[in-house]
Amino acid sequence: MYMASVTLAASGEATHRELDPHVLVDLLWALAEPGLGIEHMRVATGPGRIEVVFFSTAPDAHSVAITGIHLCETAVSSAPQLRGWIVVPIAGNEGPGQQ
Repeated sequence: MYMASVTLAASGEATHRELDPHVLVDLLWALAEPGLGIEHMRVATGPGRIEVVFFSTAPDAHSVAITGIHLCETAVSSAPQLRGWIVVPIAGNEGPGQQ
């Protein structure tokens, strides 16, 4: 099993909003397809920052990171609760929308 962490950062008015970590976990599970290999997620929230850790049966850590980035980007672009949040690029994990 491999794990990868993805960070979300608040921008604009989102910096003043608290997000229930259970809501984000539920949202991410709703977006995760069974074939992705995600076994567990852990979310920690703080002022202006969210840390999401994904645990997966993917073949390597890079695959878990790419999957986590994709799920978080999808959540940010589709969930009203995450309006104003962005996925922080992770060096070495060039996922969708990252170079």
